[in-house]
Amino acid sequence: MAMGGDHMTLKMTLAIAASLVAGLAASAAYAESKGSVVVFVPSSTNPYIGQFQLGAKDKAKELGYDVKVIENNFNQAEQDSQVQQQLASGEQVAGYVWWPFENAAGVASLRALSQSGAPVIVSNQYPIKGTEAFWTAYAGANDFLSGKTAAEILLEACAKAEIKCDKGAIIRFPAGVSAGDDRATGFQDAVKGKLTVLDVVPTAGFLEDEGYKVAAQIIPAHKGELTWLYTENDSLAGAAAQAAKENGLTPGKDIFIVGGTCHGDSKHVKSGEIAGTAIQSGYWEGWMAVQALGKYVAQGKVVDGEKYLEGTPDAAPSDADPLYKYNFLPNPAVGNTQAAYDAAKLWGKTADQLCNF
Repeated sequence: MAMGGDHMTLKMTLAIAASLVAGLAASAAYAESKGSVVVFVPSSTNPYIGQFQLGAKDKAKELGYDVKVIENNFNQAEQDSQVQQQLASGEQVAGYVWWPFENAAGVASLRALSQSGAPVIVSNQYPIKGTEAFWTAYAGANDFLSGKTAAEILLEACAKAEIKCDKGAIIRFPAGVSAGDDRATGFQDAVKGKLTVLDVVPTAGFLEDEGYKVAAQIIPAHKGELTWLYTENDSLAGAAAQAAKENGLTPGKDIFIVGGTCHGDSKHVKSGEIAGTAIQSGYWEGWMAVQALGKYVAQGKVVDGEKYLEGTPDAAPSDADPLYKYNFLPNPAVGNTQAAYDAAKLWGKTADQLCNF
């Protein structure tokens, strides 16, 4: 009986010891955290933004940071309120990643974040001129480059076309989203003197449903005139291709459609309905924003000027590389065939991994 009691006591002692060890390990892991990175973004109901969050979390985990994501429902007033609540909490953070829904309207919130003293990395929407003092560095897409790449894809398709390729229209992102402004500007600058833009129409969102509603109106409104459409991403382009077919036009033959940014289902690119695409990766953009914050904390400085990160197929950029004021995500073009899509990679991930979600 005594032996049974001793055995029970030993088991209890071992259990308590194991619990203490686990607790100490957890405390050590917590102590090793470099702090929390707070990421302000629109809703991850847009899968690109979901990928952005995933990339940010993966890089933060690698660097030893915790991540707190605060989403808004594509509403700048809501995002402004979230910033006020975050700052009022008094929480000490390692830094902020700021993706505004409406860039210009969010400047006051950006300024408030900068006044906290924590570093602020702006991402996805090119910063408003005159706000340079409010942010540490920009790390994300160059939407002027995105528009230019889309234009080059379209011009190449037009050069090979059997039909006259001249007049067309732009289906752009919602009004107030400066990425839509920048893409339209980059595109129009590249086609100036080569193609005629008949119309520029904003959508209510970024996905197929919103793109279809606009394309279904634009195409019949310009019946017999449209030879091309630029839609600012492939989800909108796929919807435009469907609307074109419903209006008796064969995409890739009677009308050329380009989104310029892979987004969603790639079948329209692989089938040739879309003239081509480019890998602007939400995953790598989020990853890159957190890497920029980590660089600033580790290096303590920002180099003036711009850095276009190389679109290498295998190796991602090193954490030891300098942090520039402007750090731009690559935007490599991809042809509109299955073989071209299969061959495309960016920083160790395939086009299918980065573009289909």
